[in-house]
Parts: sequence; C-alpha cells; structure tokens
Amino acid sequence: MKAYVEAYGCTLNFGESREIEDMLVEKGWDIVPNPGESDLAVLATCVVIETTERAMLKRVAELSKAVPRLVITGCMATACREKAQRLAPSAMFVAPSDLESLSKMVESYGHGSKSNEWIRESYSIVPIATGCRGACSYCITRLARGELKSRPQARIFEAVKRAAKSGPREIQLTAQDTAAYGSDIGSNLPALVEVLCSIPFDFRLRVGMMNPKSALPILDSLVEMYAEKKVFKFLHLPLQSASDRLLGHMQRGYGVDDFRSIIRRVRERVPLVTISTDLIVGYPGESQEDHGDNLSIISEMKPDIVNVTRFSPRPGTEAAEAEGRVVGWRAKDRSREITTLRFKVSLERNSSWVDKELNVLSTEQGKNSSTIMRSDEYKQVVVPECLPLGRYYRVRIVEATPTYLVGARVDR
Repeated sequence: MKAYVEAYGCTLNFGESREIEDMLVEKGWDIVPNPGESDLAVLATCVVIETTERAMLKRVAELSKAVPRLVITGCMATACREKAQRLAPSAMFVAPSDLESLSKMVESYGHGSKSNEWIRESYSIVPIATGCRGACSYCITRLARGELKSRPQARIFEAVKRAAKSGPREIQLTAQDTAAYGSDIGSNLPALVEVLCSIPFDFRLRVGMMNPKSALPILDSLVEMYAEKKVFKFLHLPLQSASDRLLGHMQRGYGVDDFRSIIRRVRERVPLVTISTDLIVGYPGESQEDHGDNLSIISEMKPDIVNVTRFSPRPGTEAAEAEGRVVGWRAKDRSREITTLRFKVSLERNSSWVDKELNVLSTEQGKNSSTIMRSDEYKQVVVPECLPLGRYYRVRIVEATPTYLVGARVDR
C-alpha cells in the first residue's frame, strides 16, 4: 500500500503531516513522492487568507481526480469543509491534529508490507499544542482549531528524544502560539524547554511563533530560556500592527510598548538574537498614520525578518464584517513600501556578519548543489557545496543578502 502526503501553510501543519507519515509507515505503508503512485493521498490544508483557500480548492479538485482515496485534513477540514466537499464529494475529512481518527480510517484501508525505509531531512518538527487562547478578530485558524490543547510534556519529550537520536539536528517546536503552551495543563513553555534541553544528545531547538500576550506573563523565564545552549537564538513575535488602536480592534491583547519591551528584554540577555515579526497591511480602518507607525517600528526595532500579509477577510470572523475596508491598490502600495524598508533593514543587519567566522549546522540541501545551514542565531547560511547534512561546519561569511548569508567553508 502506498501513500502520498502533501502539506501547506504553517509549521504546525507540516509537523502534523510528518506525524501522519510516521503513522502510515508504522502501519506498513510506503510513502511515495507523487500522488499518481499512491493508493491514498492526505492533503493538509491551509485557509489563512483567501488566495490560499483558492489554491487549496484547486488542489483538492486535482487530487480528487488523480488518486483512488483522498483524505483532507488541516484547517479546511473544519473551517471550509462544504466548499471542498463540492469539489471532492468522495473525500474523507479529518479535523486538524486528530491523528487518532485518521489512524482508524487508515486501518480500514488495510496494512502495507513495510518494504521501504522512510528517510527524513536532518531537521524535525514537533508539535507541542494545537488551538489557542486568543480571540483575534481576523483569524480563521482559531475557528478551525478551537481552544488550546497542550500536549503532555512526556509525549513531547519522547518525540524530541527520538528525533535527537539521529545526530546533530534542528528540532522545531511548533504551535499556533508556543508561549501559551501549558497554560491549560499547569505548565509553561520555559519549563518544557528546560526538560527537553536535558536530553543527552546533540541538537538545537527552534521555538516557533508566540503571541506577545502569552509571552508577557512568562517573560522573566522566557528570557532565560533563550540563553540555553541548545536553543536557537530566534524569536518569532508577531506584532501585526504598530497602532494600539488597531491592535484593540484586532483583539490581540497587548500594546505596541509590550512588543518593544519583550524584544528589548530578550536582546539584553541575548544581544545577537534573530527577531522575526509579522504585520497585517490594510486592516479595516488602517489610516495613513497607522501605516507610518508600521514603517517607524521597523526602523526603530530593526527586526531581522518581517512577514508582510495584506488583510484578507475570512468567513465567520468579526473583521470580515468590519467597516473602513482599505482599497486593494492602497493596501498593495503600503505592502510594497513596508517590504522595501524591511529588506533594507534586513540587509543592514545581515551585512554586519560579513567576514565573521561561525559554527553552523547543515540542515537542508539547497539549490544548485548548495547546502543550507543554521548558525546559533538561526541565521540561514548558504554554502555553495553539496555537503552531508546533520553536521557542524566552520564557515566564514563572504556575502550578505536581505534573506540569507553566503558562507565559505573554513578547513580547521
């Protein structure tokens, strides 16, 4: 029996799709690289914005014609099921993160022969929770995944331990809001990471996106968490808007000064930390002054990465009905202006690494026989050689771009 798994969207979706692959392999299924070879295809969908939803519906239609059995999971399975059912009436639907139901469904299809060994890249993704405790007015993912459900610490510990056994590797801890982890089960993220760092193997943890609202109550221990040797110095802290007024409409639960405070505290403890943030452009009611505030916060706080998304009204959310919609051309112009500034700031920050020597971990094969590596600060370093993965190298940075560094191997 052969299975094909395809995922889109956030790291949590990709982490859950890998768990699906592992489950299928345990049941004797072979994972194949294209759907045409498969007896079963699993599509992990994303509907975070309208253009993504349209792409997912197109893919649903394509796969429903190409495979004998199709299972649709991810956010479309709960948030927009009717639309997908019209295109693939024979498809089965499984709610995101419901691995147990999918496992039972797969068992009804039969077992395979375990003829192939499943080989992964040299990084792993470990989901630590699904759902969230937020009430963001624009977010369809909250509607799709529901309330926060943190995984037991013991389950996460075993997953990280299994991944770490395979040698030096990057392990990504992922959730909709990692800083909210444990608040429903009497624990917290720094306590989890402390336990994971005690695992006696060589690995690095990349902690995923966290809401500032959830980070504030645990800030003291969060700052110390980033000083751990096994934790990448990488903080993904979405701001979404530099306007307190709009943050209130978004129901984000924090202010711009809270965002500033978190970044400053982490930078005091870990000066070279890589900061990633997100901005929504063209949110209903966004004024030219609000747009100016977005530009100012980038110039002031100088994040290394800014993910810019134009507002997309999602069905069932409060923001979809909000007044003051920003016309498309204006939102597009603002997005371009922010992106231009973001790349300027990113290039300035990345240029400061040129001529420095770094220890880096090889994690992925890149394009044109290159290798993608990560520094302790989670800087992406591209080395123009095809090198073994899961190993450390000493490199000298010879070039900087807005999105990555170029390194040359130093033989020592």
